Amino acid sequence: MTWTLVFILSCASHAVGASAEPANLPGLTPNLHAALSAIDTSACPEARSGHRRANTAATKYLKNGDHDRALACYVAALNSKMNFPPAYYGLGETFAKRAPNGFELARESYELALKHWPEYIDANIALGDLWARTRGDRSRAEVYFLSATRLRPDDALAWESLAQNQVEDGRLDNALKTYDGAIERIRESPGLYFGRGTVHQKKENFQACVNDAEHALKIASEFGQAYHLLALCSSEMIGPDSPSATDLEMYFRQAIRFEPEFAAHFLDFAWFLYNDGRLREARDVLDKALDNPLSDEERTKFEHGAREFEQFVAHMSKKGEL
Repeated sequence: MTWTLVFILSCASHAVGASAEPANLPGLTPNLHAALSAIDTSACPEARSGHRRANTAATKYLKNGDHDRALACYVAALNSKMNFPPAYYGLGETFAKRAPNGFELARESYELALKHWPEYIDANIALGDLWARTRGDRSRAEVYFLSATRLRPDDALAWESLAQNQVEDGRLDNALKTYDGAIERIRESPGLYFGRGTVHQKKENFQACVNDAEHALKIASEFGQAYHLLALCSSEMIGPDSPSATDLEMYFRQAIRFEPEFAAHFLDFAWFLYNDGRLREARDVLDKALDNPLSDEERTKFEHGAREFEQFVAHMSKKGEL
C-alpha cells in the first residue's frame, strides 16, 4: 500500500460521516480526486456560503490547526467554483503540513492552482518550499522561486525565498548577489536587509552584517530578529568601532522584548550574561523564556539549548572555572 493511498484513507476516515455530502470535483488527478471525493463537506459550517466565504473559513481553520475542517471547507469552495485557485493553494498548504505522506497531494494541489492562475506568486513559492523542505531538491525549488521573481520582481518574499534556498544550498556568494539585486529593486524591505545581513554573518563580514541589521531597524524599529543579529555581529567587532557591553545587552533585550517567540533570543542572551560573569541573571532569562509563546519547534530548540547551557556550566563548575 503506497503512502499516498494510506494518506487518502486517513482523510476519508476523519472526514466522512453517516450524512456525508461528498465532493463533486471532476477534472482532478486520480490521487487528488480519490482524496477529495471522500471528504464530507457538511463538516464545514460555511459549506453553503459561497466559494469565497468557504475558502476564508478554511484558511482560518487551517491556522487554528483544524486540518480536517479546513479540508472540508476548501473542497466546499471548489464545489461552488471549480477553477478557484486560492482553494487549490489552501489544499496544498493543508496537505503540506502532513508531509512527507502528503507530498504528492500538496504538489498536485499547488500545480492546479498554477494551472488556473499561472501568475499565482504564492503557489510558485509554496512549490519551491515543498520541493526544498520535503525532498531536499533545491535545484527544482529554485526553478519555482526564480519564476516568482520574474512574475513579480517587486515581491520581497519571492527574492527572500530564492536567496535563502541558495544559502541552504551553500551558495553564499549567489545569495549575496540575489539580495543585492533585490534591494536595488525594493529598498524599503527590512526583511531583505536582515536576510543579507545573515549571509554576511555566515561569511564573517561582521561590519557589513552590522550595517544591514542597522538598516533593517531604520525601516522597522521593532524588528526583534534584526536586534538579535545586530547583537551577534556587533559582539564580533574588534577595535574602536566595537560596541560597549551595555549596547550589546540592550540589543539582546530589545530582541526579546519585540520578538519573544524565538528561542535563540533567550539562549544567546543567556550566554552573553554568563560570559560577563552573571550566571544568576542568565538563568533568570532562561526561566522566563518558557513564559513566552514559543511554538513547538522553538520550544524544542530552547529545551535543547538550555540543557547544553546547564551541562556546560556544570562541567566548568567541576573544573573549578565557574
